Amino acid sequence: MTNASRYSRQIQIPQIQAEGQKKLENSSVAVIGCGGLGGPVLTYLALAGVGKIRLIDYDTVAVSNLNRQFLYEETQIGRQKSICAGNFLERRNSSIKLDWKVKKLSEDNAEELLKDMDVIVDCVDDISIRKLVNRTCVKLQIPLVEGGIHGFYGYVMPVRPGQSACLECAGYAMQKKEETVPALGAVAGVIGSLQAVECLKILLHQGEVHYGSLLQYDGLCSELTEIPVQIRRDCFCQIF
Repeated sequence: MTNASRYSRQIQIPQIQAEGQKKLENSSVAVIGCGGLGGPVLTYLALAGVGKIRLIDYDTVAVSNLNRQFLYEETQIGRQKSICAGNFLERRNSSIKLDWKVKKLSEDNAEELLKDMDVIVDCVDDISIRKLVNRTCVKLQIPLVEGGIHGFYGYVMPVRPGQSACLECAGYAMQKKEETVPALGAVAGVIGSLQAVECLKILLHQGEVHYGSLLQYDGLCSELTEIPVQIRRDCFCQIF
């Protein structure tokens, strides 16, 4: 199977074509979290032909994951998510490079794990990790695509360091951690897919990336609302 035939349907898109496909093949993306959001993000980036994908997750598959995390099967309960996810993606596109890390992102390793990437996509539900990812992306000047869900609701927020509002500007310093976040699998699919689209637009340099805006999804009303977020000049994340 040639790459031309594999990607023929997206090469037909005027904003992609052969040149755009080459950009994707030469791109590197780190995805933090291989769960409900990470599943659609990883799958669609791999199927689109993003050349190198780094999977970062330290958790193991649990039965409570299976309502929304389609990368895993009942037989994989207790196994490392990043390894199971990597095997899933390898079976779907053997032509890309997968670099899985069975690690929890921390102050000690964040820069090492995220440096040299073209885009970071954050798919975790831990507020402290989100803030760490935001700070690291701003420091390394790497675009970030953040996402989150809560029941029937979700959001996506792309961040362009130094040029748009970041998560701290949006008030994340005041967010409190929830032990268990309610999650509907279909909503995770919607938000993860939107994160993948924003990431691909950044890699392709095409379309309008919603930097510095919260794209808020209300699944009960089937509405998407864009909420602009202003840069806080006193935000410590902007001082680099």
